[in-house]
Amino acid sequence: MNFVAIDFETANTSRSSVCSIGLVEYADGELVDEYYKLVKPRRNFFNGINTSIHGITEEDVTNEKEFNQLWEEELRGKLDGKLVVAHNASFDMSVLRNVLDEYRLPYPNLTYNCTVNIAKKTWLHLGSYNLKSLSQYLNIQLDHHHALEDAQASAIVLLKACEYHAASNINELIDKTKTTNGAIFPSGYRPARLDKKKRTASAKDLIAATTEFDQTHPFYQSTFVFTGTLESLKRKDAMQRVLNLGGFCSNSVHTSTNYLVMGSQDYTRYKDGKKSSKLKKVELLIEQGYEIEIMAEDKFLTILNGN
Repeated sequence: MNFVAIDFETANTSRSSVCSIGLVEYADGELVDEYYKLVKPRRNFFNGINTSIHGITEEDVTNEKEFNQLWEEELRGKLDGKLVVAHNASFDMSVLRNVLDEYRLPYPNLTYNCTVNIAKKTWLHLGSYNLKSLSQYLNIQLDHHHALEDAQASAIVLLKACEYHAASNINELIDKTKTTNGAIFPSGYRPARLDKKKRTASAKDLIAATTEFDQTHPFYQSTFVFTGTLESLKRKDAMQRVLNLGGFCSNSVHTSTNYLVMGSQDYTRYKDGKKSSKLKKVELLIEQGYEIEIMAEDKFLTILNGN
């Protein structure tokens, strides 16, 4: 269970006016880092209503660092490449994007999810899913609107949801709650969603379960596309195993594709001259000189398992 929970407080109505940040990181289900800092907004103006909520004033942050300095010195490394969760993540991720835009800093690469959405899909009988109500229901100690306390509470909500669903990892929890990860990346962002219907497995919703890869494995740094129904495992599970080996997955064929893996039924149809749209595109790219291997499911499994 690897994730970072985050919370921001702002000085005024501007989403870029960060005045405090709290985060906690869990690795393999264990707390490994806690971080809290007051932040001086670029325009150090505090709205009275904001101060009444979190208690922070202009005087409190006068001698603190601005966000851009903290980002370069400390924060980027704590978030880049991580799965991030927040309670009402649409707010916190909007704050992150706006303050990065304020200082013209590039976005990191991260995926994120919202513990409000996860809670709604877990404790169905509750009338309110705000952090204070959830903390009372789950017996979480909370000094609400202190950024570190809110991040800690959000993390515990996530862990308790995992316990409730008997989910051994984040991807399993996301699958059982039918929520969808959002993402922030250098060219933009994609919002997290509360899914109401079953969707086709998407590579964008998955993250590797480790950051340490066997660089000698044939699938390391290779990009996969799947077509047809696999007999031996679900497509989502196949994608996850590729990611865990340091490979990449896509739902569509591109010039960067290295392998097109075909389910057994599609492979039989392929040998009979019947071709899916993905296969037709791969064959066209091969004709243009791109090196893409069309791989049957059994060969994929053999290499995947190191046989």
